[in-house]
Amino acid sequence: MSTYIISDIHGCNKTFRQALKKVSLKKTDKLILLGDLIDRGHDSKGVIDTVILLQNHGFDVTCIKGNHEQMLLDALDDTFAKVNWIRNGGNKTLQSFLTSDINGIPKAYIDFIKSFDDYFVAENYIFVHAGINMTIENPYSDKESLLWLRDWKVLYNADWLAGRKVIHGHTPMTAFEIIEQFKSEDLQVYGIDGGAYIVNDEGYGELCVLELETKKMVFQKNIE
Repeated sequence: MSTYIISDIHGCNKTFRQALKKVSLKKTDKLILLGDLIDRGHDSKGVIDTVILLQNHGFDVTCIKGNHEQMLLDALDDTFAKVNWIRNGGNKTLQSFLTSDINGIPKAYIDFIKSFDDYFVAENYIFVHAGINMTIENPYSDKESLLWLRDWKVLYNADWLAGRKVIHGHTPMTAFEIIEQFKSEDLQVYGIDGGAYIVNDEGYGELCVLELETKKMVFQKNIE
């Protein structure tokens, strides 16, 4: 059994599926998706369909909510939030559902996104989309940090982590930067967002698949 971690697919369904083929995902494995499955890329609907298909066929998939999933959910009831979501890649998600209206997204997809976890804890690892506010009594209660945090140094507390390690996405990094992190035994926070949708900036445009047990990484170049 292996545990595979992927973050920030951002609607790149062909890239996502090819990455899963590369690691030969099995039903005995666990797949953890660190949020931002949607927006920016061309096929957000396809990404969700792929995840649902995996789950329906007995694969163990855990989805964590990213800021883009939250923006979509906020947009359901708020006009300003809707404009903000569309400007941040929500227009691509609507196109993938062949609609120009958020209400055109079938309820089953909305309910599926609502079911995503805010975070996931397994053994000595904490999995989040963006970050954790380690300076308060209940760090998991700070939803803003779970979804949006970028400056880890401000809210980092080694005593609270107590030897545990955090795996997150949200902040794009080059493949080189991602690999270099895992060469250090001292780090407790690791980002794996390879900026899969960023195809016009050298070093990005990679979907990173981390095998947790071995720290082996597979990178799939954007093929959309």
